[in-house]
Amino acid sequence: MGFRFRKSIKLAPGVRLNVGKKGVGVSVGGKGARISSSSRGTTFSAGIPGSGLSYQKQLTSRSKTSRTNYQKILKEQQKLQEQEKAKEIVGMYETLIQSLTNLHERVSSPINWHEIASSNPPFDIHSEEGPTVKALKQKADQFSPSWRDKLFNRVEARKKAILADIELAKLEDEKIYKTWENDKRLAEKVLEHQKDAWQAVITKYAPFEEIEELGSKVRFEFEGLRAVVKLDILNRTVVPVNVLSLTKTGKLSERKMAKGKYLQLYQDYVCSCTLKIAREFFHLLPVDEVLIHVYDESLSEESKTYGCILSVFFPGNEFRHLDFTDIDCSETIEKFPHHMRFLKTKGFQFVEELNV
Repeated sequence: MGFRFRKSIKLAPGVRLNVGKKGVGVSVGGKGARISSSSRGTTFSAGIPGSGLSYQKQLTSRSKTSRTNYQKILKEQQKLQEQEKAKEIVGMYETLIQSLTNLHERVSSPINWHEIASSNPPFDIHSEEGPTVKALKQKADQFSPSWRDKLFNRVEARKKAILADIELAKLEDEKIYKTWENDKRLAEKVLEHQKDAWQAVITKYAPFEEIEELGSKVRFEFEGLRAVVKLDILNRTVVPVNVLSLTKTGKLSERKMAKGKYLQLYQDYVCSCTLKIAREFFHLLPVDEVLIHVYDESLSEESKTYGCILSVFFPGNEFRHLDFTDIDCSETIEKFPHHMRFLKTKGFQFVEELNV
């Protein structure tokens, strides 16, 4: 059983302060008509004394107003979150498009095999300490003990703790020396045009990893000082068929990409892959020429045939001098001996491999 508490205090004629268990309110008026305000809202009531007739209306509801405002805030927050998510998705889409058409800009740094082959050892392993051991001993010699170390005679113990890793340091130096030996030996074999060494370089640096992660396959062989490459695209879906953008209100918009734009984007992707492959070979190996044949399915819906869509020959003495920043990939390929037939409304058409 609960007890109710209510007290009404007269503040002025017709004005009362009402104190109850649920809060404090104010009422204005007499027996005929009265307006009451409390934490639950504002109420108007009127009646005819002695008749039993009365009328009551809730003018405002503070709890409802608060709830409505809270819902508005939640809705605005949700809208902002959706706009941020849409902006993020469009940003990722634009990054993808850019990455597909500038593969040729992301290549390995050129390797100077002559410099590596003629390089001196990092240290004389038979009579000299390695750089890691030297650095460790220098750290011990330059150790500055604290007053606590001096007070408790811990100076020598601290130095010994530093030098405790001396064996690990020796192993690290042996690793440094071994790496130099291996690199020097590899450089000598590369310059001798040993094909197993050339293959080892491609395996070590994995220059075509990004292309193959997109679903394509790069195969190659060496004919003298020429690299002959076959690029199988194998994954036409890597190029998006839809366009993602933001509306004026910040919402995500998705629409089908125009066929002409899709075909142009696909051509840029294929040509960018081709230029990247050539650049990688010229940067990593002492090849004089690179011949690349690109294969893919036809766009014909009637028959899914497979054939050569691009064949291009790059002589190193011309190719190495090009600036590959902000270039048109298809126009760059057209500067070299090539077979490529591209129609704006149909895309790549099959061609014969170059015979050079």
